Amino acid sequence: MLKSLTSIGALALLLAACAATTPAPQKTAAAATPPPGCVTRTATRLPAKDDVCAGFGNSYSKQDLDNTGQIYADKALGMLDPSVRVGH
Repeated sequence: MLKSLTSIGALALLLAACAATTPAPQKTAAAATPPPGCVTRTATRLPAKDDVCAGFGNSYSKQDLDNTGQIYADKALGMLDPSVRVGH
C-alpha cells in the first residue's frame, strides 16, 4: 500500500513538473521602440510586425489632431508639424 501511494505521488509530481511551462521572454523597452522616423502602423490595414517599419515619416493619431483644438485637419497638421503645407 505504501509503495503504491509513493508511486502515485511521484507520478503526480512528474506530471505537475511537465505541465509547468516557463514564461516566454519579454521584449525590452529598447527593442520594442522603433527607430526615429519609423511608422509601424499605417492606414492600409495590412498587418505589420511592431519591430518592422511600414514606412518612414510622421504619423499622427486622431487624439493628436483633437488635442490641437483645431476644427480642420489642415490647421491641426500645420500646428503639429510646421513643415506640412496645405494648398488651397
